[in-house]
Amino acid sequence: MIGSYAYASLPEATARHPLAPARGLYSSDSWLELLHGHGHRYRWLLMCARERAAALTPLTDGPAVQTARYHPGFLLHGRLPAEHCVVAGPRTGYLNELRYGPERLPADEVAEGLLTPGEREAAPEAALLPYLPSGPAAAFETAGHPVGLIAWDAWLDVPATGFDGYLAGLEKPHRHQVKDDLRRYTMAGVAFSTRPLTGPDDDTGDLLALHERMYGSAYDRPGSRFSRYLARCAELPGAYVVRARLAGRTVGCHLVFHYRDVLWVRLIGVDESRPGTRGCYFGLMFYEPLRLAHELGARAVHLGIGTSRAKSRRGARLEPLWTVAVTARGPARERAQEGLAARALDLPDPAPEGDGPPPDSPSAWARPSWAG
Repeated sequence: MIGSYAYASLPEATARHPLAPARGLYSSDSWLELLHGHGHRYRWLLMCARERAAALTPLTDGPAVQTARYHPGFLLHGRLPAEHCVVAGPRTGYLNELRYGPERLPADEVAEGLLTPGEREAAPEAALLPYLPSGPAAAFETAGHPVGLIAWDAWLDVPATGFDGYLAGLEKPHRHQVKDDLRRYTMAGVAFSTRPLTGPDDDTGDLLALHERMYGSAYDRPGSRFSRYLARCAELPGAYVVRARLAGRTVGCHLVFHYRDVLWVRLIGVDESRPGTRGCYFGLMFYEPLRLAHELGARAVHLGIGTSRAKSRRGARLEPLWTVAVTARGPARERAQEGLAARALDLPDPAPEGDGPPPDSPSAWARPSWAG
């Protein structure tokens, strides 16, 4: 039987039980502490079954989830009310990872812990674990819980020979695509530089705010809104900023983080209103991070979800991510399964044509995976 404990902070939870370091940035102690200082408030659920077997996850009640692609209404295509759900995992980064003790707590025991009432008056009908890689998702599927495809995650493997090896290893159409990108911004006179992030500056904040306005017309906050966030990012080990300059002015920036053996791309901004910046995005998103990753000895660049076609055309490897709906048997499980299936057929960013049909389940994914 599992004992479930909710703690007010991550340090209290980790002091209660030793945990293995996170494999990915978005579940690491440093990143989660950054989120806590930037307004993300989680309830921490520590599930213990034996002395060395434990699992830890941040929890959010469904109605409190603000990010659209993490909201229960999106994940389950509206089949269960948000107030009947909790979301397990960080609400950022789109790559979820349970944290374990020296021994991994089995999926059925994690599911038992997630469905305990805890601080709620009643147990949730569904505990949703979105954006899980295939290996962890398959373990919950084997334990009987519904699973559905939610997104495609892009990875750029770093050859030992660096950028030249990357270019040589591309299929011919993809190599032409990359060369066109390089030629376009080189002829325009765009120059790139990369250095450790030391704190906020006006150029970076303004570019990031400009990017937010491009994808949300109602966004009206100034670039200075990012100052506190950038200062916190600069405190993380392995934080870098890639800059693009044109005619002596910064026209693009990209925040990236070196964590363990991966370079994680995070936040980008480009002033596309200026002539000559076309194609600058691809240098910031793909090529300069790849060069930096090779210099740092990283094995891959994590490009994340979205724009899968553009990433695939530049040599990225796509992996499926899944939502697990931990539910008790009965109508809630049936509705969750129906919602997951409906969402899998209506993804905002489906895999590019030519990659073959998507897998029916995480256990059917036989290709190499970040999560093993």
